[in-house]
Amino acid sequence: MTPPRLPKLLLTFLLPERYRDQQIGDLDEGFRSRVARSGAPSARAWYWRQVLKSVGSAISLRIRHARLPKPSNSNAMDTLFQDLRFGVRAMIRKPSFAVVATATLALAIGVNTAIFSLVSVIVFADLPMQDKATVSVIRSTNAQQDVDRAGVSYADFLDIRDQVESLESVSAMTGAQWVMSTDDGEPLRLTGNRITVNTLDTWRLSTVAGRGFLPGEDLPDAEPVAIMAHNFWVSRFAGDPGVVGSTFRLDGVEHTVVGIMTPKMEFADLGDAEFWVPTRLDRESEPRDQRVFYVSGRLRPGATHAQVQQQIGVVSSRLADEYPTSHEGWVLHAQPVQDSLVGDEANTILLLLSITVVFVLLIACANVANMLLARATSRGRELAVRAALGARRIRLVRQLLTEAFLIALAASTLGLALAKGLLEALVWISAGSEPVFLMAELDLRVLLFTLGVALATPLAFGLLPALSASSGDATAALKEGSARSGGRRGARTRGLLVGAQMSLAVMLMVVAGLMARSVINLQTRALGFEPAGLLTAVIDLPDNKYTNDDAIRQFYRAMQDEMRGFPGLAGAELASARPSIGRGNRGVLEMEGRPTASEESRPVGFVMTVTPGYFELVGIPLQSGRGFGAQDGEESFRVALVSREAANRFWPGEDPVGARFRIVRAEAEEWIQVVGVVADVRSTREAEEGDPQIYVPFAQNTGSAMIVLARTTGDAASFGPGLRRAVWAVDSGQPVDEMRTMNEAIYERQSGNYALIMLFSTFAVFALVMAAVGIYGVMSYSVSQRSAEISIRRALGAESDDVSRMVLAQGAKMLVFGIAAGLVGAFLLSRLVSGLVFGISATDPVTFIGVPAILGLVALLANYIPARRATRIDPMTALRME
Repeated sequence: MTPPRLPKLLLTFLLPERYRDQQIGDLDEGFRSRVARSGAPSARAWYWRQVLKSVGSAISLRIRHARLPKPSNSNAMDTLFQDLRFGVRAMIRKPSFAVVATATLALAIGVNTAIFSLVSVIVFADLPMQDKATVSVIRSTNAQQDVDRAGVSYADFLDIRDQVESLESVSAMTGAQWVMSTDDGEPLRLTGNRITVNTLDTWRLSTVAGRGFLPGEDLPDAEPVAIMAHNFWVSRFAGDPGVVGSTFRLDGVEHTVVGIMTPKMEFADLGDAEFWVPTRLDRESEPRDQRVFYVSGRLRPGATHAQVQQQIGVVSSRLADEYPTSHEGWVLHAQPVQDSLVGDEANTILLLLSITVVFVLLIACANVANMLLARATSRGRELAVRAALGARRIRLVRQLLTEAFLIALAASTLGLALAKGLLEALVWISAGSEPVFLMAELDLRVLLFTLGVALATPLAFGLLPALSASSGDATAALKEGSARSGGRRGARTRGLLVGAQMSLAVMLMVVAGLMARSVINLQTRALGFEPAGLLTAVIDLPDNKYTNDDAIRQFYRAMQDEMRGFPGLAGAELASARPSIGRGNRGVLEMEGRPTASEESRPVGFVMTVTPGYFELVGIPLQSGRGFGAQDGEESFRVALVSREAANRFWPGEDPVGARFRIVRAEAEEWIQVVGVVADVRSTREAEEGDPQIYVPFAQNTGSAMIVLARTTGDAASFGPGLRRAVWAVDSGQPVDEMRTMNEAIYERQSGNYALIMLFSTFAVFALVMAAVGIYGVMSYSVSQRSAEISIRRALGAESDDVSRMVLAQGAKMLVFGIAAGLVGAFLLSRLVSGLVFGISATDPVTFIGVPAILGLVALLANYIPARRATRIDPMTALRME
């Protein structure tokens, strides 16, 4: 029976610390003796009377105590150093406890630090412009086509520049590529950006050497100039200032380097640039439906982003009225540059990761708190002796918190190393294809975050054990002469901590299960073709060299002729996109013989250009009609093959062979006849059903940029040199880009998913292990504390099964509470992941049943081991020890 809490708290608050333990201890002793003599109600009434009588004297003592001189800072520092030395000695005396607690917390702090570094890259991104708060980004959206983050056409950019008065300057950029010959004669593909000449001024940046672009250098008759990227300048020319003023042939045109770009431009995808050149376009020649420019503007003094958005909306409405064909459904939006970095899906993933790592940290803190509770209880006699020798409660609490701080400090140091390893693992798993993983680093902001965690976690996992351990009755503890204290309240506290661990573990494992099943569904479903043995590469012929379709067809025909007869080569074909990864150009269709539908309701297909042997080479079966052949030349009537999904969607219940359609707004809106139907090819990332795919022959839809697909009989990667020789035999100045096997390309496409599933799986395994360790530790400790009770039960005739059931029932209560609470939380979290799962619902029954089942089995096993140990306690030995 414990004294009433409210009067005890009142007296604790009023009394000075030096008198608190003695007076409250005397009251507690009197309370227990009165309980034994006259019962609990009488004892509580007596306790209240004594506290109320003591209020006046307690206040008087508090006032007198406040007038006493305060201890010097040197004494406080000496006390702190004593606490630190004592804490280090305590950890050395119990190295196993220190190692387990530190490792547990280090794992949690490590993943928290790693995820914070990823969030920091986006939320606190060091953007490549000065005064970023006054920069707006303009983008295009189309709800009808489910497009959320498109660019702006060049003609629309010019209208924005001329009509939005809230922007003092507006700039635009788009990606570009060039071919440059190296010293050894091998052609080198360079990437970069074409920008308006005012881009550096809009972003308030300057070059590190030379100058920026001047007005007029974007005119068609101006001398070709370029700015070299800083990383390219350092890596290839060792930072030689003499590069400024030199010339380089880009796509056969001499460009003079007028400056070296600031390294601030090495941000995200911009870091891949090697050259920056002025864009040379005009309003009339550029189609308004080619939305490829990244447009940004600097606000005028006094203007706001809301004003920019309002004026952008006016421009957007005018463009929709003036150009209904190219602007149907398209809307312009302006937003601050910081808000434009990530889309809704990325924000959801970041939020989910942030919630998850907080859960991981809470689970670890709960586990360490349970260990500290058990350890503090076993130190009951030590703490009682210190209290009897005059140590005040706050002194004991501070000592125990100091030990907790030492654990957190060691865990944070180890956690930083783990965080660095985790970030490197994410880069490796994602094959370096995710810029956010490449940009994440343990900078000062991340180090400060880890320091904050190190300072905060001791309160999270150390305060409760410290308060619990220091609240015992010193006299009672000394009389018992044992380590057993804490009673039901301590057991209840440990049980609640384990229940909380279980519930958090359920939530983490459900989210991880949903993400894992989604990735597995994407990875294991049939793609509709055979990727093994395929080598792919990109050939992008320069427009200034291959000026017409005949020259392009002649190059590719000669390249295929060169490849014939190569050892180990079964065949080589061309396509405008890699199967399953790309889907070609989006086209709005019109069906012959059907009423012309409105723009928003017209069918949409994805058009891919292929050579006749493509389907046989990659393994896409022909289902009806015929394939492409030599008769489908440039002078023949236009033909196409359609996928099964396109046939079912555009000609439901009909045989599409012989039907005709045309692509609206194509350069030549000729009727195209369907000559065959092929099987669907499924995307590695998109929706479950196949895209409505339309295939057209290369001879009738010639493109300069094509994918070469080579089927090999051996290792596909080993055929790379042969493919390059075949290309260079036709044109020694033509680079071969992005060479990789089809399996490698598919992996890169899915690498972001693999990294996510690795993260969530790590979190789930951690949660599962911690929950099992937590319930095992609590039940083991409970059995050791109840050994006398179990011995008496055994001595009175209780069977082993009865004892085992008693212990299992105690653990089952924590298990049921934790799983029930966790399922409720998991259901709420499932709303966040609803847009990220594939092939299953966000409330997938298999996951919501399977996860608790797995966790329950592991927890029962952790509970069963202490239960079995309880049945082996020798009653006589345990009673003699008591």
